[in-house]
Amino acid sequence: MDVAVLEIGELHYRIKDRVILDSVDLTVRAGESVAISGPNGSGKSTLLMCVLGLLKPLAGAVLVRGERMDSLAGRRLLRHRRDSIGMVFQAGELLPELTPVENVAMAGLFAGISRADAFGRAQELLRELSVPPDATDTSSLSGGERQRVAVARALMNKPALLLADEPTGALDSVARQSVADLLYSLPERWSCGLVVVTHDDTVASRAQRRLQLQDGRLIPAPEPASAGAAS
Repeated sequence: MDVAVLEIGELHYRIKDRVILDSVDLTVRAGESVAISGPNGSGKSTLLMCVLGLLKPLAGAVLVRGERMDSLAGRRLLRHRRDSIGMVFQAGELLPELTPVENVAMAGLFAGISRADAFGRAQELLRELSVPPDATDTSSLSGGERQRVAVARALMNKPALLLADEPTGALDSVARQSVADLLYSLPERWSCGLVVVTHDDTVASRAQRRLQLQDGRLIPAPEPASAGAAS
């Protein structure tokens, strides 16, 4: 699908005299995956906060599904974010005392979905993502399973755009590969755009497009050195 779900144009953001984002441009289409890397403090999280409408840029625009996030406020912003964006955090941000299905269904309940529909959809998502929905509580799951619950929760309201902030940073190598496999399968399966912020070159290399945030600008990431390159 050739539909732009995220459009960022000439985005500027600074804190006092420090420029964080300097004329950032990015378009992400439905069915497309983009990985963004960069050192700590380079502005990756700031960029995500602007996309979510949690920070107002100094200049430029962020459009999610055609709506300018910086022009929305209050309930309109909350509604558009809830209906259009799914977010996966590094630590999952789940409630450990709840079951997986309760964690996922909660996103639907907040969106006004009936309890029956929310829990039914949550169970379907968890089965599709290979997570036991009725574990006694989420804290009993492995790290990889918890991130799959977080992905299911992000998909609950059928978002056009999925954001993942260091989604594999707290996982071991096996779980990291499994979660990366899942994330990069979603744009085609769900017809959504995917933006992954990661320090992990292996995870970043899976994206259709790989970018780097450097000196406040998004630039193409350098190609990784081949295994056979001379040292």
